[in-house]
Amino acid sequence: YMREAEANKAEDEKRKAEAEVKNEADQIVFQAERSIEDLKDKISDSEKSELEDLIKETKEAIEKNNTEDIKTKKDALQEKLIAISSKVYEEAAKNAQSANESAEGSQSDNGDNVKEANYEEK
Repeated sequence: YMREAEANKAEDEKRKAEAEVKNEADQIVFQAERSIEDLKDKISDSEKSELEDLIKETKEAIEKNNTEDIKTKKDALQEKLIAISSKVYEEAAKNAQSANESAEGSQSDNGDNVKEANYEEK
């Protein structure tokens, strides 16, 4: 009886771990889809299609319910998402930096005459 309980416990833990992997994968797919939408003007077509392919592969792995495959695809998607997101944010930071520098350069030296920097995000 004890052995059966332990076997059930191991099976329960396995199912719980599988569910967690699936949930993580679902969340990453959701994040990736949202990022494609949010960053569509800031990422290249090839980056967009790489993300879309990884999203599709991750969704297929989830449907097939293969935990190892889900982990692999989820991790690949997450890595690509992080790489693309950080590149976009680095570029945004550089653009903000250069906008600030050009605004500072256009100010006159009489201290009180401070101009606001107006720049639009592209």
